[in-house]
Amino acid sequence: MKFKKLEISEKVIQRLTEYLSILKDVQKYENEINSIELSKIMNTTSAQVRKDLSTFGDFGVRGKGYDISKLIEIIEDILGINKVNNVIIVGHGKMGEMISSNRNVLGKGFQIVGIFDKDKNKIGKVVSDNLEIRDVNGVKEFRENFCGEVDTAILAVVKEQAQFAAEQLVKNGIKAILNMTTYKLELGSDITVVNIDISAKLQELNFWRLNKEEK
Repeated sequence: MKFKKLEISEKVIQRLTEYLSILKDVQKYENEINSIELSKIMNTTSAQVRKDLSTFGDFGVRGKGYDISKLIEIIEDILGINKVNNVIIVGHGKMGEMISSNRNVLGKGFQIVGIFDKDKNKIGKVVSDNLEIRDVNGVKEFRENFCGEVDTAILAVVKEQAQFAAEQLVKNGIKAILNMTTYKLELGSDITVVNIDISAKLQELNFWRLNKEEK
């Protein structure tokens, strides 16, 4: 089943990924969990948990709760990580290199199949898992010759190059971009963009640190 973006809020998807992480931890010592127990760990309400999950179907048993293993499978299926998703990295500076050399940060369901940069001094070098850094102008050709779908890119260029680089990726067939820059991309509504602004998250973290309720 496919869902339209207007039908589901970003917050629901964010919580869905949190549910998945919690369920994988709880699975180590429990087989079942109910909405009350899950809500306590999530610091939300059981009604919110039931509402979030019911968005995608009816998975629980009244009076019993959820089978953890089955719910994990269902959420992984909803998120599309029950299969391998191919990803390319565009920009192999400090951020791009950190990601390419630490594949585990991508989690289940994702594999890096290509790395691209515009720096001639980097192009041709072989990095982790024997991936060669390619010329960023060759993304289209790479996608056309690759055995499998490559629709997702991690954008790790400098802020000043972000918009241009993103537009070029879209022209070359990329449909989803994880934006690791602080620049807010302006792209068509048919392109999916998720922004990872570390600076903004640190500001948010700092606010709660300074305003932490004393017990």
